Amino acid sequence: MDDLSREYIISFFNKTLDFFGDRPEAVRWTQEGQVMHYRCMLDIGDINGSTVLDFGCGKGDFYGFLKEQGINVRYTGIDINKRLVELAGMKYPDTDFRVFDIDREELGQNFDFIFLCGVFNLRLPNLEDYIKSVLSRLFKHCNKALAFNALSSYNPRKDFELSYINPGEILTFAIENLSPFVSLRHDRMPYDFTLFVYKDRQL
Repeated sequence: MDDLSREYIISFFNKTLDFFGDRPEAVRWTQEGQVMHYRCMLDIGDINGSTVLDFGCGKGDFYGFLKEQGINVRYTGIDINKRLVELAGMKYPDTDFRVFDIDREELGQNFDFIFLCGVFNLRLPNLEDYIKSVLSRLFKHCNKALAFNALSSYNPRKDFELSYINPGEILTFAIENLSPFVSLRHDRMPYDFTLFVYKDRQL
């Protein structure tokens, strides 16, 4: 990601955080939409007792959701926005949140499951190529499976501010470059899809 895009993302969410405070709208969700997306992430399989990386964790609400569901994991949340990470750490001091930039730092450890929930929804130049690069780098640190969701390019009504990804193209990329054990769901939410990439065949 270039410096201009990085600063745009950080500035964008600083402004929404200032305006909305600790609400889902600060990271461009509604309460209902946020919960629905988190439930879609759990289609990945049983994550109880596993190590989890929440890439682009924002305010840490996915961790809060897992706790509410009684799902016990060893969780790590990372994000490039320092203010969001600090808020997450204040809300959930019992787990690990870090400021992290994948373009400038090495992850340095592996996780059973890696989640990217709503991370690439803002419109940026060359975003699809960047998504593929990030997925490739993260999957190398994944022991079991990775989940990624995005807004579908099939949506007939597009917001100029948001990015819409072709699900077929990202599915082909994952099969050809990450793993043959891939599934994609386009049926859980209107014009929204979730991609699951597994290290091994699911029985």
